[in-house]
Amino acid sequence: MTIIYTPLSEYDVFPDESTMEMVYHEHGDCPMMCRKGQDGKKQIVQILSTDPSHFLDPSLQPGQWLDS
Repeated sequence: MTIIYTPLSEYDVFPDESTMEMVYHEHGDCPMMCRKGQDGKKQIVQILSTDPSHFLDPSLQPGQWLDS
């Protein structure tokens, strides 16, 4: 087993072979990386904010779906 210490996202080190497109999205004042689904919804992959309250908001957790 190997442990990699890096500031990069796990998705940058181990790219996902998913068919969904990765897009930058701002939800209110919270920047994030999302996967764009075919139905127009976006799934949160990574929060890019420096505001700690964004990380504590349960509606902005990775894996949650946003309506566009």
